[in-house]
Amino acid sequence: MIRAAIVDDDLSEQDNVRKMIDAFSNENNHKFSIDKFNNGDQLLFDFCYGKYDLIFLDIDLTSNDNGIIVANKIREIDKDVIIVFITNLVQYALDGYKVNAFDYMVKPINYIDFASRMNVIVDIISKKMTEKVLIQTNGSKIVLLVKDIYYVEIANHQIIYHTSSGNFKTYGALKDIVKELQPYHFSLCNSCFLVNLEYVEKIEGFDLYIKGNKILISHPKKRAFLQELNKFLGM
Repeated sequence: MIRAAIVDDDLSEQDNVRKMIDAFSNENNHKFSIDKFNNGDQLLFDFCYGKYDLIFLDIDLTSNDNGIIVANKIREIDKDVIIVFITNLVQYALDGYKVNAFDYMVKPINYIDFASRMNVIVDIISKKMTEKVLIQTNGSKIVLLVKDIYYVEIANHQIIYHTSSGNFKTYGALKDIVKELQPYHFSLCNSCFLVNLEYVEKIEGFDLYIKGNKILISHPKKRAFLQELNKFLGM
C-alpha cells in the first residue's frame, strides 16, 4: 500500500489527480491510500516522519504558505518522502529542487505523462519498502524487511532482531550489522543496541523508548546519537 497525499486548494485539481492515481492503480495493480488537503496547514497539522510515501503539492497555493514554504516545513520533519510539485508555470517548479522535490507536473496534467512518471516513482517507493536483510536462525535462513526492524540487540553472545513480526536470534558481530544497517537510519545508542531511528518515540534523560520498550543511552554515545537523531528528523 502506497500512502499518498494531495495538497491543492483547487478541488477540481484534487479530484483530477485522484482520478489519475485511481486509473494508474487499476492499470498497474498498485494499491494506494489517498488523503486530500486544501492547504498546507491541514497536511502539517498531524504530519510526522513516514506518514506518507508520496505527496503531490501545488506550488501555487493561495493560502499564507505557498507550496515551497510548505515543502520546507515537510522537509524539517521528513527528508525522505517523495514530493511532486504541481504547477501552472514551469519556472516556479525550478524552486522545488531547493527542497529536494523529486519531480514536477505542469497543469493541465496529461495522463500518459503522469503514468510514465508514476512508474518511476512507484519503483523507487517499492524498493524502499522491500529492502531486506538475510539472517540465519535455528538452522534456517530468514529474510527480514529493514523497515520492520525496531532495533537490534546483542546479549549473551547472540544477536537479537526485534521486529514487527517478533524477535529473531542469530550469531554474528554487531559491527557487521552496524555496517549493513547504518545506511537505513540505524544508530548505536550504546554498545549493545542498534536502533532504527524511525521508531524512536521519546527520550527522557538517558532513557530511549521504542514500541514501549525502554533502552539505555550510554553517556559516551548520547551526544553522537542525538546528533544523528536530529539529523534524521531534519532538526
